[in-house]
Amino acid sequence: MTKLLVIQAHPHIDNSLSLAVGNRFIESYKRSHPQDEVVVRDLFDGPVPPLNDGTMGAWRKQKFGEPLSEEEKSLIEQHAEWLEEFISADKYVFVNPMYNHFLPAELKQYLDITAIAHKTFMYTADGPVGLLNDKKAIHIQAAGNFYHDASGNNQMALMDLGDVYLTQTMKFYGIDNVEKLFIEGADAKPEQRKNILKVALSQADVMAETF
Repeated sequence: MTKLLVIQAHPHIDNSLSLAVGNRFIESYKRSHPQDEVVVRDLFDGPVPPLNDGTMGAWRKQKFGEPLSEEEKSLIEQHAEWLEEFISADKYVFVNPMYNHFLPAELKQYLDITAIAHKTFMYTADGPVGLLNDKKAIHIQAAGNFYHDASGNNQMALMDLGDVYLTQTMKFYGIDNVEKLFIEGADAKPEQRKNILKVALSQADVMAETF
């Protein structure tokens, strides 16, 4: 069975364009792929396992076979559970708003805990090699201004550091197929907000069918 993992990195607020489009994508995907398993990992529903002093200490103890406290065991189990969920998926959907030209901190931390050598990538004499080949992802992101347009002008696109980072991280994992669905300009042109959402929802339907 094919598994679709939705990584939802958005606070729980009303009138969110990225959440509306993300939910529409999920609904359309389920209709088009009724046999697939769909799992939603809401990064704002439960805290992403931390990468802090405790984590580093627990990993060091684990590496050298030293005894772990119950708290350290629980922390390592959390990391393993989240990592395994990510690795076991066949397709990924990332849903987030743009925060100051980047990703929400929760999504950055999620990517950090999945970047594990010998799990999602490995080092070789020729450099790092991704281990999650033959998988694909889609990035659904809302931004108040316009960054990606059909004109081919990439000056504004270069300011979308979050999408660049996410795309390169996926390639680092061996995932070269990364589709994009951007919902942009609702703050710059609020009078067009309804139409911007309408167009994005239609795009979600089309992309979900073939994803």
